[in-house]
Amino acid sequence: MDNIITAGGLIQSDHPLFFYFRSNLSRLIAPSSIFKHKPCATRVFCQKVSFLLHYRYTEIMNFKIREVKLKTGKVAVQVYTIVNRKRNILKHLGSSDNEVEIKDLKEQAGNWVQEELSRNGLFQDAQDTFFKNYKYLGFSYKFAYDFLSKIFNDFNFHNHTKKLFKDLCIAQILEPSSKRQNLLFLERFFEIKHNLNNLYEYLSVYDSNLKDNLEKEVLQMAQKHFNFDFSFVLYDVTTLYFESFKNDEFKRPGFSKDSKSNQPQVVIGLIVTKEGFPIHYEVFNGNTFEGNTFIPIVLDFKNKYKIENITVVADSAMFSKLNFDKLKENKINYIVGARLLNQKKELLNQIELSLEKINKETIRIDDLIVEYSETRYAKDKRELEKQVEKAKVYENSESTKLRKMKFLKNNKTRYYLDQDLIDKNTKLLGLKGYITNLQLPNDEIVNYYHNLFKIEHAFRIAKSDLEIRPIYHFKEQSIKNHLLICFVCLSLSVFLELKNKKSIKHMVDLLKNVTDAKMHNLKTDKIFYVRSEITQETRNLLH
Repeated sequence: MDNIITAGGLIQSDHPLFFYFRSNLSRLIAPSSIFKHKPCATRVFCQKVSFLLHYRYTEIMNFKIREVKLKTGKVAVQVYTIVNRKRNILKHLGSSDNEVEIKDLKEQAGNWVQEELSRNGLFQDAQDTFFKNYKYLGFSYKFAYDFLSKIFNDFNFHNHTKKLFKDLCIAQILEPSSKRQNLLFLERFFEIKHNLNNLYEYLSVYDSNLKDNLEKEVLQMAQKHFNFDFSFVLYDVTTLYFESFKNDEFKRPGFSKDSKSNQPQVVIGLIVTKEGFPIHYEVFNGNTFEGNTFIPIVLDFKNKYKIENITVVADSAMFSKLNFDKLKENKINYIVGARLLNQKKELLNQIELSLEKINKETIRIDDLIVEYSETRYAKDKRELEKQVEKAKVYENSESTKLRKMKFLKNNKTRYYLDQDLIDKNTKLLGLKGYITNLQLPNDEIVNYYHNLFKIEHAFRIAKSDLEIRPIYHFKEQSIKNHLLICFVCLSLSVFLELKNKKSIKHMVDLLKNVTDAKMHNLKTDKIFYVRSEITQETRNLLH
C-alpha cells in the first residue's frame, strides 16, 4: 500500500503520519483476540485506544515511577503518567517484599521508560501536530464486511434476501452470537442500524421458497466451482440444542450428539458434495430417530432436482432393511456403514474364514464389503480392554441399581460378564463393514465411504466457528429462519476454506486484523478513515 486512502483525503506515503499509522494502528486498534467481546468490554477497550491515540505524546513526556504497598505486605512497582489530573498506569513491573528485588524492579521500570522514549521519539513533532488537529472516534471492520458482502453477492444471495439477512450472516461469521448481539455488533463496528422489533418480526415469518431459492444458488456455485454433477453426495445428521429447557412438538429431547440428552433439540440432516460443500438440509423434530431422516431428505433432494443417477454415502446409523428397500425402489445407489456386530453368526464365521487380516485387505460377500485395518485393530483392542476392565469391577455385584454397561449382564441375583459378547467383539477387532449395491472395486467403495469425514468437518465449522448452538429462539418459524441463516453462513465458510486452503477461523482473524480508524479533522470538521496495513496473506484472500 503506497498511500493511506481516506474518506476525507489521502495521507501520502512520504508523510511522517503514514509511517506512524502503518506501524501503530494495527497494534493499537483491534487485536482480534479481544473481540470475543461483551459490549461493555468493547466500549472500555475503545476508550483505552482513544486515550492512547489522543495522549501518547503527552504520556512519554511525563513518565513517573512509583512504589505501591499492597495488602499482602509486598511492594508493587509501576510506571504511570498524569493526564487530565488522572493517573494512567502504563506498566506494572511486578511486586516483592525483598529490598534487593524491589530495587531491581525499579531499575527495570527505568529501562522500560528509556525504551519507550527512544521508540516513540522519532516522530514526536508529527504526532504533536496530529493530536492537536485530529480526534479519534473509533474503528470498524469495514474491510471484512466488504469482503464477505462480495462473497455473499457472488452466490447471488442478495437477489433473494433483504439487507438484514445479509448483515446477520456477515455478523454471525465475524462475531458469532445471539441475534440481539449481532445487531449491537453491526451498529458498533459498521454503523449499520437495524431495529430489534423489525428483526423479530422478520424472523417470525418463514418462507420455504426462500430456502429453495438459496439452495439453488448454492448448487449453482457447486457446479461452477467444484464440477458437481449430482452423481455422488454425502449424508449425515447432527443435533442442535436450545438455551431453553422448555419443550414443544418441534423442540423435543432425544438422542443428542452434544451429550445434552435432557435438553430440547432439533435434528438436522445435511447433504454435501464430495468436497464437503453443503448443498441441501432439512430440519426434523428433536426426538426423530436419525435413521428415519435418511429416506425423506434423500428422496426430496432427488425429486426436487429430477436426478436420474445418484449415489449416497452415509454412516451405519442409516442402516436398516426399510431404508435399503426404499433406496432400491427409487433406484438410488448407496454406500452405507454396516453394523457387523448385528450380523448373523454364520456370516461372521464366513468373514473370519475368508479374511486373512492383512492390513487394508478386503473381501466382498454379496452386498457386504469388509476391510481389515491394523490401525483400527489397535484402537478397537484398546477400547475393548478398557470396557471389559470397567465391567470386571462390578462382576458378582448384587446391586440392582448399576447403570447399564456393554459387557455386563444381570441374572436378577448378581452381575456377571457377558463372555459371548466379549468373544464376538474380539473376532471383529480391526474390521469395518460397508453395504453397497454398486459393482465397483472394493478399495473404491472404501475410499468413497472415507469421504464422510468432510461432512463431519462441516458440522464442526457450524458448531465451533459459527456457534449455531445453543439456539436462542423459541418459535418454530424463528428457529427455521435461524437455521437458514446458519446454512448460508456454512456455505460461505466452507467455500472460502476450499478455495483458500485455510480454516475459516484463521481467515476471519486475517480480515479482522485490517481495521479502519475513524478520525475527525478538527480544522475542517471532516470525517475520514485510516486503514491499517493489509498483509500479503490477507491480500491473497481477495483473489
